[in-house]
Amino acid sequence: MWDRRLVGMVAVFLFFFAVLQARLVGLSLNVQSAQAAAVQSSCLLPLYDGRAQIYDCEMRPLTGLAKETFALALPGDDSYARLYPLLSEEAAALLYGRSSSQPSLVPLQAEPAASLGIYTFQKPRRYFDAPIAVHTLGYLGEDGQGVSGIERCYDDLLAGGGSRLLVRCTTTASGRLMTGTQPALVEQAGTGQAVQLTLDRDIQRVCEGIALAELEQGAVVVMETRTGKLRAVVSLPVYDPYDIAAAIAADDSSLLNRALSAYNVGSVFKPIVAAAALQAGFDPQEPYECTGVIEVDGHLYHCNQNKAHGTVTMTEALEHSCNCYFIQLGSRLGGEAISELASRIGFGRAAQLARDYYSAGGNLPSAEELENSGQLASVSFGQGTLLATPIQVAAGINMIANGGIYIGPTLVEGTVEAGTGALLEAGPAQETLRVVSQQVSDALCGMLRAVVEEGSAAKAQPDGVTAAGKTGTAQTGRYDEEGAELLDSWFAGFYPAEDPQYTIVILKDSTHSAGETLAPLFARICEGIELAKK
Repeated sequence: MWDRRLVGMVAVFLFFFAVLQARLVGLSLNVQSAQAAAVQSSCLLPLYDGRAQIYDCEMRPLTGLAKETFALALPGDDSYARLYPLLSEEAAALLYGRSSSQPSLVPLQAEPAASLGIYTFQKPRRYFDAPIAVHTLGYLGEDGQGVSGIERCYDDLLAGGGSRLLVRCTTTASGRLMTGTQPALVEQAGTGQAVQLTLDRDIQRVCEGIALAELEQGAVVVMETRTGKLRAVVSLPVYDPYDIAAAIAADDSSLLNRALSAYNVGSVFKPIVAAAALQAGFDPQEPYECTGVIEVDGHLYHCNQNKAHGTVTMTEALEHSCNCYFIQLGSRLGGEAISELASRIGFGRAAQLARDYYSAGGNLPSAEELENSGQLASVSFGQGTLLATPIQVAAGINMIANGGIYIGPTLVEGTVEAGTGALLEAGPAQETLRVVSQQVSDALCGMLRAVVEEGSAAKAQPDGVTAAGKTGTAQTGRYDEEGAELLDSWFAGFYPAEDPQYTIVILKDSTHSAGETLAPLFARICEGIELAKK
């Protein structure tokens, strides 16, 4: 009785075991089921977030030109041993501390030999090895979002503009590659939009190279005369966009964009006062006797080193940067005329250079403030409470070079199609207005040319081309540790003098050297631009 039952139970067990075996064999032979299992064990590793490019005026990239290589790290001691010699200490520590059951991508310091059998992939490196236009482009935070500059104000467009890159791996449960499979690069298309700036990559590089050799801290701005487009914007000192913590720790103000920051102006403001006077009908040939000092309501104002320039006209006053001449000229002209003209060419108000991207406004005393004789005397030769950015000074001098027509500075051409450069949306509109007559402009261009050819800026004369300009040395009321006053020194000019193509402003802030020392730097920049254009 029990034997028959036992035999029956064994038979039933064998039957179900046979059914189960048949089912397992069927599943193993089912191609669709095998593919589904493979999909379930695949993973996508992010390689590149697809941030869109930033281009110069010729659609040459200012970002993403260099490449960096990543290796696929697979679980297992053998994979680690092959990779470690190729990694930085930081990447090696990251690899050591990661989960051992998942593949990952790690940056390489050196390219592996083919014999090592390491899978490698390349992605664009955001900034050049020798970064360009650092302050203008800005930098990214740890989350990949723009923190400053163009990176910040166009972050939404840049973040989704380029193609994302991922690496697809089909792995076993232990994280190793499945037999017969290889990792593959996957591209996910973005919007295809990018940002085009007015900067010229060649001119920017020329200005950066020359400035780095000559300026410890300061700025250089190059504006195309007829268009108001900024072709170079340099600020020093620079910082490493990959190591912002170092810049913060150094506390060297390298994160400050000096081209957009306001400083004491000094004598580069004198051509603006001269423009207001000529427009009001003053005779530029009217003589003035400079004794080296002038009294205004009991206060004495001096020319540099109390030097008496003797009898001077407006041209000679600019050539020798005669403070006394411009103090008496401003007093006769009145503060309202000076304030009104300076306001029309951008002094005292922020310049919009891009979407939500502005320069400082500086400070332009109002006509009411200039009713104070002391304020008017100081502003007439660029001192007092007058503050301006290098970009504001460039736009003001550019008005003189551009036939008396002011054009607001611009930095962004607009958003474009990355592949074709087709304009999708223009950058901020430029303000354009006539400020002084062509006759006044021509007269001032001749005077500023004389400053270079016969006056205090003789060392600003570039080889092979004419130039015009003005030096400036501004007292700041700031002092160094030894009690010596710090100066903000300037050179503002344009070339060629007879047919201006570029307006150039150089600032050296918090220095002990006068604006005349920047004249040779101006000449070298002019010569460098000429070479870059060939």
